[in-house]
Amino acid sequence: MQYHLNGFKPGNYQIPDAAREPDTPPPITALPDEVDVLIVGCGPAGLALARQLADFADIKTCIVEQKPGPMLFGQADGISCRTLEIMEAFNSSELLVKECYQLHQNAFWEPDADHPEQIKRTHKVPDARLGLSEFTHSVVNQARLHDILLDGMANSVTHLVPHYSRRLLELDVDQSLTQNLDAHPITATFERNDASESAHVETVKARYVVGCDGARSAVRKSLSIELQGDSANKAWGVMDVLVVTDFPDIRVKSFVQSRDNGAVMIIPREGGYLVRLYVELGLLENNQRASQLNLSADDLIAKAQSIMSPYSLDVKEVAWWSIYEVGQRVAERFTDVPADNPSGLIPRAFVAGDACHTHSPKGGWGLNTSLPDTFNLGWKLAAVLQGRSHPELLMGSKVSEHHL
Repeated sequence: MQYHLNGFKPGNYQIPDAAREPDTPPPITALPDEVDVLIVGCGPAGLALARQLADFADIKTCIVEQKPGPMLFGQADGISCRTLEIMEAFNSSELLVKECYQLHQNAFWEPDADHPEQIKRTHKVPDARLGLSEFTHSVVNQARLHDILLDGMANSVTHLVPHYSRRLLELDVDQSLTQNLDAHPITATFERNDASESAHVETVKARYVVGCDGARSAVRKSLSIELQGDSANKAWGVMDVLVVTDFPDIRVKSFVQSRDNGAVMIIPREGGYLVRLYVELGLLENNQRASQLNLSADDLIAKAQSIMSPYSLDVKEVAWWSIYEVGQRVAERFTDVPADNPSGLIPRAFVAGDACHTHSPKGGWGLNTSLPDTFNLGWKLAAVLQGRSHPELLMGSKVSEHHL
């Protein structure tokens, strides 16, 4: 599983590099006319929901993705212990535990009191408190997590596979039908964006729709849901690098704070070679975006080297890098009904994951809050669709307590 040595190849790591080839996307077939649950987006939130609903033979689920195929190389690669617990519920945790890099400790480095221009380790602590989970926080390529969820869907009783190359054009919720549980009040219109059938339009009727289509969610915009919050006006760089260094904690999750040059967070990558560096770059001007800084990978490397003095950091290869600004936002509501829902309306449209809350990339909080979103929603949708629970279950705790 040392793919960082021979170059990254997506797919099952149990198969040798020489024999492993990426899965080809499923053939493009027509969207169904009617479904029980329509999922928009094949990110972590969408795939976790589809994986859960795929186990119900009596629930017709459809998952649609704008991109032409599965993710081939991930960026949100931190996997929390709670996310591994969800994967255990899907009987898939063993693969991830075997393939990931397990984060057992955190090391903290600060300016040396005697030589403040240099850094010195102050202490180490366990990465997760004792008894929090049977699993540990880990690192594995996000594409691998997606592959395992996709495999589980395909091997389920419903053999569910995504419909790729579909862009959502319009989403309509017929308010006159939302309180009729047998109705299909959702009408979603998609445009095929593959080369052979570009601009071909398809329509799907659904009982429920879940927008898992990211921070620029078309579902959220169709529902007129606003994201609230602001950017912190601070830029960070992130890169996966192959390094030669005398820094003693290079294979330990480390937080390094220098006196004058900012901070670095070090995350060891799986495979035993690469490490991920989050590099603090400084404040942004009002309305300035991180992409406007015109910095290169060499600039990030030089910044990291200055922060980690007196230790050397010789970067041999940069596998991937990016620059971003820290921003955290949350949706004013997560469904198509008013936030306080005084009339006890049954929600039929939902947003989940990055579509309703965005986070700083550090710590993988986007991915690790997205899976719990839809894992929680999935069993509730199944219970309501199968008639085992009142639709009040979908309304939120405040409304439920009010009506009980």
